[in-house]
Amino acid sequence: MIILGIDPGTASTGYAVLSFEKGKKPVLIETAVVSTNADELMQNRLNLLYKTLSEIAKKHIPTVMVVEKLFFNTNTKTAITVGQARGISLLVASRGKMDLFEYTALEAKLVLTGYGRSDKKVVQIAVKDCLKLKEVIKPDDACDAVAMVLCFLEKEHNPLYRAKAYAKKKK
Repeated sequence: MIILGIDPGTASTGYAVLSFEKGKKPVLIETAVVSTNADELMQNRLNLLYKTLSEIAKKHIPTVMVVEKLFFNTNTKTAITVGQARGISLLVASRGKMDLFEYTALEAKLVLTGYGRSDKKVVQIAVKDCLKLKEVIKPDDACDAVAMVLCFLEKEHNPLYRAKAYAKKKK
């Protein structure tokens, strides 16, 4: 299975493409950031984001997209622009007929580090260790996109995690 992870933003959207086969470790295929110019009109920035994510989807043909869910933001302007970038990501998922999963950053941090409020450096090290990489992934937005995919794999493909979640629901 090919999975596309997205950490949305209008200034910088991190993305990651990973391959996963049951019983094997996930493999990082590609990760980077799509940056847009703050001086551009918003519709042009969103169009660039759409074109780039669409090209990535055509190149790798993912069957799953994992997008960071906006949990809460005290800065309304930031929340709106992140929401617009999320919308573009969801459109790419729909057009590519991908299954969509969404997790908050808190969920991904909890799954990867055991603590939902871990700082970026701790998450970077957890991602590096999980994928057995030589160096941490930079920039942060690219690493966060990888973390989204790893969260999905843990939550959806780890029977032990699912059993724990089920046991909690029964209480």
